[in-house]
Amino acid sequence: MRFKFLLLYIVSVFLLSSVTSIAQDSVYFYDFSGTKKTPIEQASIASIITQEDTGWLKLDYYTYSKKLKQIGRYKDREFKIENGAFKSFHANELIATSGYYKNGIRQGLFEAYYPNGMMEDSSYYINGIPVGNSISWYPDGTTQKLVQLDTLTNTTGIVVGYFPNGNVSYKGRLARGMRKIGIWNYYHENGNRASILKYPTLDESILNQAPSLKYDTLENMYYDSLVEYTSATCFDENGIEQKGCEIKNYTSQYKEGIHKWIRYLEDRMQGITNTIDGDQNTLIFICYFSTGTDGKINEVLLSNKVNKQLDNAVRNIFLKAKGWTSAMHNNRKIPFMHIQGMIFIPPEANKNLENVERKQIMYQTIEAKTSNGLPIGGVLKHDHE
Repeated sequence: MRFKFLLLYIVSVFLLSSVTSIAQDSVYFYDFSGTKKTPIEQASIASIITQEDTGWLKLDYYTYSKKLKQIGRYKDREFKIENGAFKSFHANELIATSGYYKNGIRQGLFEAYYPNGMMEDSSYYINGIPVGNSISWYPDGTTQKLVQLDTLTNTTGIVVGYFPNGNVSYKGRLARGMRKIGIWNYYHENGNRASILKYPTLDESILNQAPSLKYDTLENMYYDSLVEYTSATCFDENGIEQKGCEIKNYTSQYKEGIHKWIRYLEDRMQGITNTIDGDQNTLIFICYFSTGTDGKINEVLLSNKVNKQLDNAVRNIFLKAKGWTSAMHNNRKIPFMHIQGMIFIPPEANKNLENVERKQIMYQTIEAKTSNGLPIGGVLKHDHE
């Protein structure tokens, strides 16, 4: 059977027949960003809302597979104040995240997992503030980052990042409010120093202020964005100091641009599902792929389970892709993970997409979240940060 391939955020071509018959509950349809979708053929998520004594229970399902995506309770009807235990699941039914909220504030242990079942990160919260040790891992189980914070919710401590080969990637200290202070050292993958960034000493007038937290995509961490380094020293890959030190930070990018990357995937995905005879279902893949310091795609995880032959074909298309650059961070190349959504639509389902503009489908991408509630690649980013 010849499937039609589309690259997208995720589009559903059929509904959850099991949920539309529930009269006493409300059913809504969303895309992965949480935006309500009309027509519902464009929806990725179907949500069943049930009112309880203490709030609302919300069950999110993947519309294409009818499998549970997330279960959680909210205090308000607008679903903005989480209240209770939350769990989310990858498309392959393995757990993605788990944690507990009280009145919208994180309490206790929060964990996130990769689609292969390996733990991605683990953090502990008191009244919404991380305390103690927080650890992040690469998909193969090697340590990616270690954060040691005080247990008094002052968020003072140290941060150490690692390359997949085990070498230290960066390290530095945090003052109250997740503020970088003192000397932060950054290293090349070979272990040689890449740069030294010096941050100012902060007095109590600053430390007593509420921090302006901003997510650092390249360090996968929240920091106070108002604190900036005052000087920088750069070193080449041999550890020799460079005369000029120009810091440029950006994620890995496809050299020919996002549109050519989309075309590459479209051209190679066409027809690869023909070996699955009799399969009438729309097939959706959420692909996590990592680029190394050489710019090559070196790891591909699929958040789905369809057919081994098809899974391997999709994985190989990513692994054979050329033309990606490495991410740059504080004068050195670092690995970076992207997330890409794809859909294969059988011929009989194509008629449901007649009124959907192709351009709208083509350039939608997936947003996924870690246990910190942050994008882990999310929308494919090709602009300099």
